[in-house]
Amino acid sequence: MKRILSEAAFALIGIVIALFVLFPIFWLFLASFKSGDELARLPATFWPAEPSLAAYTDLFARGSQSNQLLDWPTLIGNSLLVSVASTVIVVFFGTIAGYAFSRLKFPGRDLILGGLLVSRMFQGAALLLPTFRLMNWLDLSDSLFGLILLYSAFGLPFATWIIASGLREIPVELEESAMMDGASRLQSMVIIVLPLATPSLITAAMWHFVGAWSEFAFASILIESTANKTVTIGLASFVDYFSLEFQRVGAAATLVALPILAIFIFGQRYFTRGLLQGAVKG
Repeated sequence: MKRILSEAAFALIGIVIALFVLFPIFWLFLASFKSGDELARLPATFWPAEPSLAAYTDLFARGSQSNQLLDWPTLIGNSLLVSVASTVIVVFFGTIAGYAFSRLKFPGRDLILGGLLVSRMFQGAALLLPTFRLMNWLDLSDSLFGLILLYSAFGLPFATWIIASGLREIPVELEESAMMDGASRLQSMVIIVLPLATPSLITAAMWHFVGAWSEFAFASILIESTANKTVTIGLASFVDYFSLEFQRVGAAATLVALPILAIFIFGQRYFTRGLLQGAVKG
């Protein structure tokens, strides 16, 4: 009986916290389907009386106020390019480094791997000025290529740690058996190890993509030209332009959140397994 009451209490607390966190987001999502008149009407209604996609079509319609201020297809394309490219780089090099940390023995291996995790403790705000100076010195400011390199550099340590922790859970005997049958170390890694490490690889990829897609601070100080802006910069500008038109802001915020939501819906199973297999047990 006590166990049931305890589980019910934890469940109730979880529901309350979830409602507290998600209610403003859900309200903004519903507001995106309302008209400006309905939002200004008193008493306010929670559900849209006449749901409309006008705020969404306004983002992409040529000649509309929203489209004239911000080119959303370009913003989305820039963010996709930066996020996907940096994710591929991070997963590729993180896999190679993670395999080395999990399989090869060399002096300071565990210390270096722990240092990669410690590097995540540094707040991004403390690195804004030196990063800005470095990117200017390398002539990579106001460049999507510069953002790709920057996000890759920041994401690689944590991705390496996740992948290395996951690879350590895979028995070494499987590789040794493959190499006894004539496979090289590279072949055994690609054919035997990596398929078994899929949850860790997907976890690292999802974690980095979400961070790169939603990153704002570094992009805002490095990107100046309109053609290179990302969706987070566009959303911040959009809120300034339409601070009182919640239907437009809600539509833009929902549009920015859709890729992240889709990733967690379709990859949640791998994400959970990857964290439990690697990041927790490692």
